[in-house]
Amino acid sequence: MGTKACATYDPSEHVWQLIMPEEGEAGAAETAVSQIESADGGEGQGHRLAVVYDDATDTVKLFLDGRTDARATGTLPNGWHSSGALRIGRGQVGDGWGEYLHGDIDEVQAYAGALKGDAISALGWGTDPCVEC
Repeated sequence: MGTKACATYDPSEHVWQLIMPEEGEAGAAETAVSQIESADGGEGQGHRLAVVYDDATDTVKLFLDGRTDARATGTLPNGWHSSGALRIGRGQVGDGWGEYLHGDIDEVQAYAGALKGDAISALGWGTDPCVEC
């Protein structure tokens, strides 16, 4: 069974993390990036997460509420090819699924290609980004 990418919140560090395998085999090296933000404890508006993999630049970025920075950008020099289903709200543990999300997912959007700039900050506000811009 191959390695999967996952985005998680680590309450002990107060960070959202994206962990991306550098290859598809189990035990492959991983690139981890993070964004620091305290959880709202279910009392606020929640957070909007976006993950953008740009094959042209071999980078992966984690956006939190439309923002990113150097801590949230990683390099995947060998590229990354997905296969199989997109799974939301759980992580792969050993040979099975576990680590279920303790929260709610309101909306999921997936796009072919890498969104840029204003298109990312507009996600989650009821408008579709201009993917041809």
